[in-house]
Amino acid sequence: MGEKTKNISIRIPEEYQKKLQLQADKKGISFNAHIFRVLEIHLMNSGFGPTSITSSSGRLFQIRCEPYLDNADETTWAYFIDEPKYEKERAYYFIGIGRTILRDWQIKDKATVSKEVGLALLNFYNRQGMEIDRLTWNQYPGPDNDGRRVLQFSEVPQTLEEFFDLLMAEKWTDKYVSQDDKSQDIRRGRPESALYR
Repeated sequence: MGEKTKNISIRIPEEYQKKLQLQADKKGISFNAHIFRVLEIHLMNSGFGPTSITSSSGRLFQIRCEPYLDNADETTWAYFIDEPKYEKERAYYFIGIGRTILRDWQIKDKATVSKEVGLALLNFYNRQGMEIDRLTWNQYPGPDNDGRRVLQFSEVPQTLEEFFDLLMAEKWTDKYVSQDDKSQDIRRGRPESALYR
């Protein structure tokens, strides 16, 4: 885990303890790990946990991200969309910024800015009423690229601040994005019967 931990003692009704233990046993994890996960989901839902988004339909998503590509053409991050309630990864996307934008915006820390732009875009799509596990882009041909989006110079204003302002005011338009009727994991072959267990 790598994080500092602290032992605490709490008193809970025996009925709750039994239910939590049954859930932990069913998942094949320790009681402590299950309690930690329940707290983590609560904190995410309350806005205090890791990066999370609640969709307009009330679904909670957790976003994990890691660097994917940094070359002369673009700086791109991978965004993994998890649905903690079902402990499933529902989608993964590659969102990046083209070289010309980074140069013209005079960005020194390409990695950090690219990550922030990707997260801002996912939040923007969510505010537009799109379920973020169902996003698809037609910027690049082929079914393997339906989760890839790289911003190009002609799509954005002259500064990063102006772009963030447009996203916050919901005045930017992404001509490549659409919402599929199925989540990406279902489109890529996960059986629906495996989704909610």
